[in-house]
Amino acid sequence: MQKEGIMELLKLNELTKKKLDETYVVVYAIKNEINIKKADIIEKNDIYTLIGVDIKGNRHLLNIYADRITNNHFWLDAFEGLKSRGVKNILFLSVDDNKNMKRTAKIAFPNITFTDSLTSIYPKFYKYISERSSKNIAGKIKNLYVQKTLEDYKKVFKVFTEKYNNVIHQHLIKKYLNNVENTYKYSQNIRNLLFKHSANIQYYDKIRLTFDNTKYINSFDDLYEKLDDNKYKYFGYTSFQKKEWTLILNDLIQIYPDIEFV
Repeated sequence: MQKEGIMELLKLNELTKKKLDETYVVVYAIKNEINIKKADIIEKNDIYTLIGVDIKGNRHLLNIYADRITNNHFWLDAFEGLKSRGVKNILFLSVDDNKNMKRTAKIAFPNITFTDSLTSIYPKFYKYISERSSKNIAGKIKNLYVQKTLEDYKKVFKVFTEKYNNVIHQHLIKKYLNNVENTYKYSQNIRNLLFKHSANIQYYDKIRLTFDNTKYINSFDDLYEKLDDNKYKYFGYTSFQKKEWTLILNDLIQIYPDIEFV
């Protein structure tokens, strides 16, 4: 399916025909930038990979989208496409500041809740902070979201802002980390679900490194081949220990009593 001049849904026939689960507790919209060659023109595209976590804690590749010019109608079609494949509930959507995606996701799934996307926040800091290793700055940012209590968060945040205290750092903190405190209305288990596990960062980095070494791709099939989960051993797996997932489910059941989790 193609919409010239607006956006393109990557032609991943094998993927788009796959039936999906009824409920995903969280869907991560992971954004990467790659070059796609069409005719003799190479265009830079924002690629959104939608990864859903099912009620058992396993990750699934839902779809991949190339976002060239954001458009409400396309994103609505995209989310309706997920519904046509069996999805009835998306509880949380981890997404960047793509307003069109958020607006249409809310239309398709009225009970959806939006959360910060760490894979979108990290690159903003990479440009201006000397600690370029993702294990350093990424770990420090993630740590802000997963403290046991709000009081613990405030202490850690104070240390963070004192360390990164020049004008650029403070601008980045104000712009991209202004919603962290609001996430503490959720239990630590729910915040662990949304922010703790590093698998999404590993996936983001694998895509980034893959296309850092590739000038461009010739077709969307090439993209799917490069993201083959048989190579990455990413999809169909979980980041959660059994006991940890039980605690997460217990908290989700309290928030969403009308959804069948077990």
